[in-house]
Amino acid sequence: MLLEWFGALARALFDLGYPGVFAALVIEGLGLPFPGDAVMALYGFAAAEGRLHLLPVVLCSIAGYVCGALISYAVSRTYGPWVQERLFTFAMLNRRSMMRTTRLIDRYGAVLLIPGRFLPGVRSVSSYVAGLSQMDLRPFVLYTVIGASLWCSAWVGLGYWLGENAQWVMIHIRSALTWLTGAAALAAAVIWWFRRRQPT
Repeated sequence: MLLEWFGALARALFDLGYPGVFAALVIEGLGLPFPGDAVMALYGFAAAEGRLHLLPVVLCSIAGYVCGALISYAVSRTYGPWVQERLFTFAMLNRRSMMRTTRLIDRYGAVLLIPGRFLPGVRSVSSYVAGLSQMDLRPFVLYTVIGASLWCSAWVGLGYWLGENAQWVMIHIRSALTWLTGAAALAAAVIWWFRRRQPT
């Protein structure tokens, strides 16, 4: 039910254009269950079709995500375990992901925030973990901006590339499906033949 509601929200935000990009990535930065990567790919696809411009989409994505991450960091740093327990209570954060990310940040420090943006379980809780561990603001902002820039650019760029090469992609998908169907039929025939030869 919650995922359906967020799916409807994603569609509504998509219709808002650039403010929708920013708002969608604020939600993603807050660590809520929201398909931020898919939404960015859709915006990149829209840019490829000429409905939006690529650079503003990328910049709004980065700004929105960093804004959401800063809110998460500030709230958890200020209110500590109290807000953590409330988020667990309402199933907004995953306890297992929180523990794993805490161990990773303890081991690698703030630099984990760069590759962590590409890992769904880590991405959703890393800003909260950084705040709870009282990480300094400067490295948090630096590595969050770097990680968000790479992550947002990658997903928007993927959507843009798919939009520009939609016909090529569809041709190759159809070709791959044809080969997979043929391979599955051949495998089924081989299995049937071996079973027929086995003595009963």
